[in-house]
Order: sequence, then structure tokens, then C-alpha cells
Amino acid sequence: MANPTVMLIGLGHLGSAMLELFARDDAIGPIVACDLPDRDGEARCNLARLGALAQGCRPEIRFQPLDVTVEGALAEAVDQVKPDLVLSTVSMQTWWLTDLLPAPQRERLSEARFGAWLPIHFPLTWRVMKGLREADYDGIALTAPFPDVVNCMLGRVGLAPLAGVGNLDEMVPKLQHLIAEKTGIPYDEIVIYLVAHHSFEPAVFSAVAPGREFPPYFLRVEHEGREITNEVDAHFLLHTPYPLPDGPAWSFLTAGSSLRLVKALFSEKPALLHAPAPGGLPGGYPVVVSSGKIDLAPIEGLTAEDAIAINEASHSFDGILEIAADGTARFTDTTTGIMKEELGFDCPSLHPEEAEERGRELIRRFREYAVRLGVNLP
Repeated sequence: MANPTVMLIGLGHLGSAMLELFARDDAIGPIVACDLPDRDGEARCNLARLGALAQGCRPEIRFQPLDVTVEGALAEAVDQVKPDLVLSTVSMQTWWLTDLLPAPQRERLSEARFGAWLPIHFPLTWRVMKGLREADYDGIALTAPFPDVVNCMLGRVGLAPLAGVGNLDEMVPKLQHLIAEKTGIPYDEIVIYLVAHHSFEPAVFSAVAPGREFPPYFLRVEHEGREITNEVDAHFLLHTPYPLPDGPAWSFLTAGSSLRLVKALFSEKPALLHAPAPGGLPGGYPVVVSSGKIDLAPIEGLTAEDAIAINEASHSFDGILEIAADGTARFTDTTTGIMKEELGFDCPSLHPEEAEERGRELIRRFREYAVRLGVNLP
């Protein structure tokens, strides 16, 4: 297949990392990087171009100002660019700002779980998917912000992208590496089938407090067609702490995972990968990727229905009690209570149509909270 034209929407920490990696890969065709007109998008494109040239690559990159909240703006841009793939990273606020708070408040908000921030991660992805529908776009769409829940909400209303990026696929390389290090089996010969939700990620990378309950998951490890899950202590290795830096440094892990997925989508050779929210399903799954398609991988010992049930049950570990047929997300009492107590943000449920307004309110209340704590947020 021809090298794809990629429209990258959002040049924050994650989008910029994606731009840098995509620019250095000869399998990627022209890149149109989009961001708000008053951001430094042109400069970021120049930086990525020069960095790639310094490594001997010859990327075709251009910047296109775009505000996805302006009606018709995305549809017009898609009509002009005619991308083979749209990859959106835009969110109303980056996920790691809570890391800048003092420890007591940071830990208290972490008890509300990541789903508490759904009002800031859903609205712009909602805008993007509606804009692609308006443009009658029939290419590939991938999204980054909290796809395990956001894309599930979108799926309920017929707006799901092909898949999300990152999350589950960031956990698998760690496990492959530790198994290879322990056993001497070549990394590429270790086949992982992992079903897990975004909410499972702390149990994979962090030292989890004693007594904390884990979300459900499924794991099978194979080598040369033979199951070796127990033989290599795969469950123990999966839960072995593996420290990573906080904040925006994570972006390069997600960007690398995303690049691998994009390349597989434009290859005719099927690849076994992992992806969150394929077709709007909850959580993440092993998938077979090729020729513009993503299908759930068959797993010995687990039906597709059982895999979906694992991830549905995992929503609550991210603070999401349920997602209704109309896309409304209902939060757990714990999540709702902590956000009300700490920020004064009273939001027991979130309907897609009200998400943007609630997102603006949450950002305002969070920044006021930070000011009261003496924290100057970027």
C-alpha cells in the first residue's frame, strides 16, 4: 500500500512526540499537522523537519491552523487534505497536571480515579468525530484521549473511530521485555494476548498499595504455539513494578505505540498488536491489524463476549459506573464525592451534549483549586 497521508490533530506534548517519530519513519507519507492558530505549530513542524533531516529522513510536513470547535472547520480541512488517516490527540487539558499538586491533594484526587477527568477528555474527540462525519470521511480515524471510555461513549451514538491508541499496547512491551530477559527467548518470539482496561495500568507500572483491588484482566503467553504463561511466571512479571517518569515524558511511549499501529494499518501483512476501544468497545484487546482494518484476535480459552465483559467490569476502577445507550457516562459515588468535596465539582453523570460545558467548569474549578494550594499551573 502507498505511504499514507496523515492528518495529525493537536500538537501538545503527545501530538508533538508523534510528529517527531512519524517524521523519522519512511513508511509515513505527507504529514499535515494541525493546531490552534495562536499556538507554535509552525515552529514545531520546523523542529520535526530539521530533526528528521539530521537523521537522513526526508519528511513532507506542513502546518495547518485548525480549531475543531469552529463549526465546519474540520470538515473543510479534511476536504482539502484528503488524508488517509486522521489521528487526534486534542483534549481540553492535559492529563498530568494533577502531578504538580502537593502530595496530599494529588493522592486524594487520584482516589477519584482517572474517569473523574472525562469531562475534559471527551468533548474535543466528540467534535472531531462529528466533523469527520460532516466531511463524509471514509478513511481511518484514531484517537488518543482516554479511548477506553471516550470511544465507548462515542460508539453508543454511532461515532466511534476505528480504535484508540496507547494504553493497553503500552503494557505489552514491558511484559515481553521481562520474559525475554528472564528466559532468553527472543523478544519477537514471545506472543502476548492481554485483555485489560486503562484502569489496569497502575497495576503494571507502579508499586500498588497493599490491599488495593485490581481490575479483572486476561493474560495468555505463547512461544512457538505453546502456552508458557505459568511457566514464565507471566502474571508475576506483569505486576512487577517498572518505574517510569511522571508527566509528559510518557508521550514518547504512546507515540511509539501509535506509530506501530499506523504502519500496520497500511501493511498487507497481518500483525498481532493490542489496541484500546476497537470499534468503540470498552477497554483494550489483542487485535489483528492490516489493510486498514482492526479485528479482535481470537484467543484460546476466552470468547470475545467474555473479553468485552472483563473490560465492562473494569470501567468502575476508573470511576465510571456505566455508559448508557445514549452515551451518558455515570460516575461512581466515590468519584463524584471526591470531586465535589475537593473541587466543588458536582457531576454524577455526563451526557455527550453537555460535556463541553462541564469540561470548562471542571478546568476552572481545578485551576482555582491549584491557586488555593499555591500551585502555578502551566
